[in-house]
Amino acid sequence: MFKSIRIDKAGAVWRVVLNRPEVRNAHDLDMFKELVEAFDEVENDPDCRCAVLTGAGDVFCAGQDLRFTRSADARAIDAYGRWNVAARQRIQRNFKPAVAAVNGAAIGGGVYLATACDLVVAVDTAYFQMREIQAGNHSGGAFVFTVGRARSLEMSLLGRRIPAPQAQAWGLINRSVPAAEFAAAVDDYVNALAELPPLAIRYTKNATNLLLDMAGFSSHLEAGAPMQRYLGLTPDGREAKVAFAERRKPRFTGEYPGAADRD
Repeated sequence: MFKSIRIDKAGAVWRVVLNRPEVRNAHDLDMFKELVEAFDEVENDPDCRCAVLTGAGDVFCAGQDLRFTRSADARAIDAYGRWNVAARQRIQRNFKPAVAAVNGAAIGGGVYLATACDLVVAVDTAYFQMREIQAGNHSGGAFVFTVGRARSLEMSLLGRRIPAPQAQAWGLINRSVPAAEFAAAVDDYVNALAELPPLAIRYTKNATNLLLDMAGFSSHLEAGAPMQRYLGLTPDGREAKVAFAERRKPRFTGEYPGAADRD
């Protein structure tokens, strides 16, 4: 029984829904674990030919659940980082194709989950935003592989909203469509994918992922978890979480962990 997601099974197309609308589908450790389990089911069930990843309500995913990260210890943060990577890799490396149906804002890890899918359709009122640095964390720069270095750094360093039409123009997503056309655009992709030969899809995905791995994509993902753990222990990492809870502007110092103890 899933708590953070649900699976709607309808013939050859399964919908995996991020199902925490009360927190705008923010992800925590349980959600990542459940996504791995869900996409295991997608891959292993012969009736499923294609998966859709979307969010409950009017938000795709608001990123990290800060209630979890504020209270988690170093071990939990480490597990969170590892399962974060595992969920994204399970989607990307799945034998079956996945379409992200971005029905609203995709923030932080929500952007990573969407772009782990093979095709991305977004309603034109949605936006994509990387806020990790503002939260005292690192923003990994994975989008170098899709939008290039300059745009990747603009997303990561500035943390500004990238409207869906702009995301399409940059090559971050495949299509940005008006709300009235959104469901039909998603169905257009998934129905076409469901009719294609499964083995040809599998090996096409494998070849594409192999090229990414040769460029260092997997190593990049796996290096992110220890970085996230380390930055979460820094004074700036703690300050970002406290400032968010207190609804004030954070005061960052750039100090290393334990710097005050050495002075």
